[in-house]
Amino acid sequence: MTPARRHGAPHRVSRRSLLRRRGPRRVHEDRGAALIIAIGFVVMIGAISAGLAGLVTSSLNNRASLQEVRNREYAADGAVEDAIAQIRGRFDDRSTSCGDPGGASSSVVNALVIRVDWRPACTTLLGTDGLVVVQRNVLFAACLDQSRACDDAQVIIRAQVNFQQNADGTIAKTFVQSWSVDR
Repeated sequence: MTPARRHGAPHRVSRRSLLRRRGPRRVHEDRGAALIIAIGFVVMIGAISAGLAGLVTSSLNNRASLQEVRNREYAADGAVEDAIAQIRGRFDDRSTSCGDPGGASSSVVNALVIRVDWRPACTTLLGTDGLVVVQRNVLFAACLDQSRACDDAQVIIRAQVNFQQNADGTIAKTFVQSWSVDR
């Protein structure tokens, strides 16, 4: 037994004899593919991360302007509802009629002063029983208060509301016929 082979030591083979056994060296065509896949993966993850970072940045920048628009719409919504309640009370106590030219009211909601212009748009209809029925409709337009009537371009909310009247002249029901957010 030679000293290199005792105690289970591996047999040494020279490089030259190894080449003779295996034959000529083969070149693998897929050599370096793992590197290309790894680079592609890193580029893909980087692109996704950049897209997400852009989305987060855009969302944070738009938050303030969207919050301002939301607060303005909610304030206008509350001011129109307040004006509807006021007009309903005026119809009940007969201080407002279909012949009135209209009016305006102001409300402070969410620290915004909102002006609501209203005008009656009453019509008459022939009821199913053959009697003439008055449609007590009122048109509302809400905008930021600038101490003048709401311009069409500045209107935040427009609404048309019908006040159904009992035989004694009091308002029985209130119907919102249209409600639109313009800005």
